Amino acid sequence: MFCVHILIVILVAVRNVSSINSFLYMNIHNSGFHREIHYSLKFGAISKMSCELLLLQHFSSAIYVDTDQLTNMKKFKKINSYVPFYVDVEKPTSKSSPFSVYLYETVRREVNITLPIHFRYHDPSEKKFERIQIESPSMYLQCRVTSSKNPLKTTATFRHPCSSSAQIYDYDKLNQAEYCDWQELEFSNVPTVISVLIPTGNSVSYKFVFPATILVSWIGSMYLIYIIVKSGKRINKKLL
Repeated sequence: MFCVHILIVILVAVRNVSSINSFLYMNIHNSGFHREIHYSLKFGAISKMSCELLLLQHFSSAIYVDTDQLTNMKKFKKINSYVPFYVDVEKPTSKSSPFSVYLYETVRREVNITLPIHFRYHDPSEKKFERIQIESPSMYLQCRVTSSKNPLKTTATFRHPCSSSAQIYDYDKLNQAEYCDWQELEFSNVPTVISVLIPTGNSVSYKFVFPATILVSWIGSMYLIYIIVKSGKRINKKLL
């Protein structure tokens, strides 16, 4: 009976060692409309495997990434990312759509990724702030295993852009990305959902702000015209 108990303990230990343990810690840095999401991932039981990591981050229409900024970061080896289309940074939230960002890395004991994000302007409302939530990303792996048995305990296999997609710099070729099979892996912990408050315009003040803005702009324009005409006359007198 004692030997049976020892055997059970050994089998449980082997089973735990044979699967990858993954922990995600997600934080947001800076303030205002321009911030950074910092992903800190920690892995266990990866000594016999060589794996590629894909973080699939979904964003609401209230958020955007600057694809030009990401391209420059990729050239300096600061990030490996892929966005399926060129992002229009000028659109407000009401005219934008949700989208996804693909982040690639090589699996190590500890992986850190910093993604700059920006918040779009909202239409004026009676609320002073709009609450924006950022859900935790999904994680997928591609592993080359030294043994014949695959130790990954995955939920399913999905087709997503290959890691080579991060090397596409021509915006006209973004839709030509190749797709690969990725195995979804759940995090060992429960990542925290990030909640951010973004200020919005006050629609109640519209009746006052709109005419006041036009009046101030008109007065400023007239004053500039007066100064320009006065300065022109003074210069003409000096020339004569």
